[in-house]
Parts: sequence; C-alpha cells; structure tokens
Amino acid sequence: PQGARVWIPDHLEVWRAAEITRGYREGDAVLHLCLEDGSVRLELYSPVGPSRAPHILPPLCNPDCLSGANDLVALSHLHEPAVLHS
Repeated sequence: PQGARVWIPDHLEVWRAAEITRGYREGDAVLHLCLEDGSVRLELYSPVGPSRAPHILPPLCNPDCLSGANDLVALSHLHEPAVLHS
C-alpha cells in the first residue's frame, strides 16, 4: 500500500529503506519508490501480481519502535535486511 516502508536491494549498501509513493494494483508493471533520505526517487520495473508477489515485492521494514531490537524474535518481519539493519 502507498506509504509502506520497504527494503530495496542496493549495490553499495546491500539494502536501502524506501517508501512506496503510489498505490499499485495486481498486474501493475511499476512500483514507485522514494528512498528514505528523500533525495532519489526510484521506479522498480517488475510485474506485480499474486503469482510473483512473494519473489518480486520488496520486503517490508519493521516499525521504528523495533529498531535496534536485541532479540530478533521480537521483529515483526524477520528477513535478511531486517537482520542486517537491526
């Protein structure tokens, strides 16, 4: 959904936080993103649909209140970027 925070792959930082800036629907070919620092706007050109969603959609960021959690089990979303940035 629009406004959701996600992790996107990055060549230098491995994963970068971004925000979805426009809503998308099943079958849309573009996912509009804005990097967390606000300086760069990205568009991910990947089909988004139910058969591909788990592999194409970027992983969700955890809420800010869980940032720096000592116990990874406490994280809402446990995936590679969450572990690297906790």
